[in-house]
Amino acid sequence: MKLILTVAAFVTIIFCPGLVSACSCLGTPSSCGSFLMAEAVFVGTVTSVKQQPMKYEGYDGTGQVAVVKVDEAFKGVNTPEVIFHSHQTSCDLYYEEGQRWLFYASYDKKEKAWYVGACGRTRKLDHAASDLLYLRALPGAMENTRIAGALWNRGDYKPLMGVKVKLTGERETHEVFTDKNGVYEMYGLPPGRYVITAETPMNLKLSFATGEATIIDLKDQTRRRVELKEKSCAGIDFYFTENTVVSGTVFSVEGLPMRNVCVRLQAKDLARETGSLSGCTDENGRFKIDDIGLGEYFLIANEHNVITSNEPFPLTYYPGVLDKEKATVLIVASGDKLQDFDIHIPSQRPTRTIQGRLLFSDGRPAAEESVEFASDEKQGQNQDHVYVRTDAEGRFKLSVLEGSKGTLHGSLYAYSRDRTNCPQIDNLVKAYKDIETKRITLELNRDHYNLELVLPVPYCAKVKKQE
Repeated sequence: MKLILTVAAFVTIIFCPGLVSACSCLGTPSSCGSFLMAEAVFVGTVTSVKQQPMKYEGYDGTGQVAVVKVDEAFKGVNTPEVIFHSHQTSCDLYYEEGQRWLFYASYDKKEKAWYVGACGRTRKLDHAASDLLYLRALPGAMENTRIAGALWNRGDYKPLMGVKVKLTGERETHEVFTDKNGVYEMYGLPPGRYVITAETPMNLKLSFATGEATIIDLKDQTRRRVELKEKSCAGIDFYFTENTVVSGTVFSVEGLPMRNVCVRLQAKDLARETGSLSGCTDENGRFKIDDIGLGEYFLIANEHNVITSNEPFPLTYYPGVLDKEKATVLIVASGDKLQDFDIHIPSQRPTRTIQGRLLFSDGRPAAEESVEFASDEKQGQNQDHVYVRTDAEGRFKLSVLEGSKGTLHGSLYAYSRDRTNCPQIDNLVKAYKDIETKRITLELNRDHYNLELVLPVPYCAKVKKQE
């Protein structure tokens, strides 16, 4: 049986800067539906932006007031310019002078300003080609059915031209190809259900898709089902990323793998935005960074150059140098899988070991639970914390900066639904009380072994998850 899920389109400014905001939205409405719902639809240029205090339905803070010149009107606006208010929450547009947008807007009579919906189709003009084709074909376009969308390379936010998209209906199948703007479209299809299948371009992989659709196969998310009604439109936008990988291991001065070290790919050209190209090492010191845009990069560990227990060394460049001028530049080309790019830390602060067991009050081991050391001193802007999960026997082992002073404790992550017949745990959970051991004060001028941390509750079996 195939699993059918509604598409949850998590639209974010990081992933998709042409879209409206960092809100999480359940789908994106169609262009024709958005046109009908909006009070005004137009292309506009932001001519000025200023900050000012704003109060609006519980919001009390600073927002933006943007003056937008109307360049091309499709509906509901007959003035040369309009004013938009943005409260600068995660669900609001952020305006900059000179930007051009396609607005699907509504008017707030109380504020005497225009606004856009958090999860609508308002977007920067360079991501609005599909919508513009529809809007410029009005009013005739409203008398027909239409399936349309766009394909994008998320790495450089460029449209993907010449990619095949298959539209499979109940009685017929059509193939279309994306144009120079990455847009595919077809008019005049019979109403009904259609499966939209986007061909994956060479050396790319699907990142996410947005639109009012359902996923019909979790293993192949390039296929989405839409409902096409009489005189309506539907479609999906597909966003692909480069199928590239950089992986390796971080080794300490002693040549041992280092866990919980975060590494990052930094563009050689710092003006180029690289997004979140980072990853942290696992128990074996291994890291993996994927979905990397093409270009030249520095591979760095401890990006913020703050000495902590997890990263007891200064900012280090691949292959293991402190001087950026001596670092090796990584060149990532299409389809590259760069393996064994190991970073050897050249110098580091000494650390001490904390080792012991986490137990329940009846002496049984607490497996897969958390143990934490919290330093009394701040490292940079943050307090130095070291976390670890216990093994099957409740054993734990932490490495902490030598000379640190702080406290050690264990904790139990538990809710009533996670355990069976556990009255003591249930009572603590209902009272919103933490389930943790007493805190032990430690000074790390030596190693500490055979420590015991005891939870204030007896062992209680976890509920087995159903497969």
